[in-house]
Amino acid sequence: MKASMLVEFGLSENQARVYLEIIQSPGRSGSNISKSLSIDRSFVYDIINSLINKGLVSYVVNGKIKVFYPSDPENLIKEIDEKKIKALNLIEEIKKLQEKNKSENEVKVYEGKAGLKAYVREFLDCDNFYTLGGGGTLNILEVLKYDYPNYIKEFEQKKIKGSLITSEKNKKIMGSIYPKSSVKIRNLEHLDSSVSFSIFNNKLAIYSAEEKPFVLIINNKEISSSLKNYFDHLWKQAKK
Repeated sequence: MKASMLVEFGLSENQARVYLEIIQSPGRSGSNISKSLSIDRSFVYDIINSLINKGLVSYVVNGKIKVFYPSDPENLIKEIDEKKIKALNLIEEIKKLQEKNKSENEVKVYEGKAGLKAYVREFLDCDNFYTLGGGGTLNILEVLKYDYPNYIKEFEQKKIKGSLITSEKNKKIMGSIYPKSSVKIRNLEHLDSSVSFSIFNNKLAIYSAEEKPFVLIINNKEISSSLKNYFDHLWKQAKK
């Protein structure tokens, strides 16, 4: 096992090294551990105390000397769970502040892969959507290729309904993306742009995954309703 694997669970590099040393050679004193790792003795004891506080290390007094043993490794998960609960509570507080200061009309811009993922999370909160585009190269599938299966699974579980107008060449691809969902797909000729727009939750999202992903979201009921009327007209002209 590498110390870097423990760092991914929230331990510092030195905590990971000391913890791994205790796992591999239990029942040793802090002085002994200090010599093995070439770390200052007083610093090692500080690290061990931090691991004890995390529930990862315990000790036994042997004469006048403390010797250290690894505790239940599942405490690594417990700490992560605690952080998750704190994070969720913090998120709720942030949402309350956002709601308090929320404007009925707002414009947001998401950029890059992280921005695109944030947009998808927002999109997955809708019940219905109407999308025009995706007629060119579907770069969004490449950008989110590792995340898309989970998004589609959640999409199907929430039973989101939608209407999608795309190009004839991409209609089959779109159909394979939503095989078990309630998404109706039609196509229009000469719809070859990779820029798309979607209407959902009184929002208009204009997005492109060409080069650097970019999403513009306009939260405006009048604008989204007007575009929905244009979409309905195009839907009648599109081929099934």
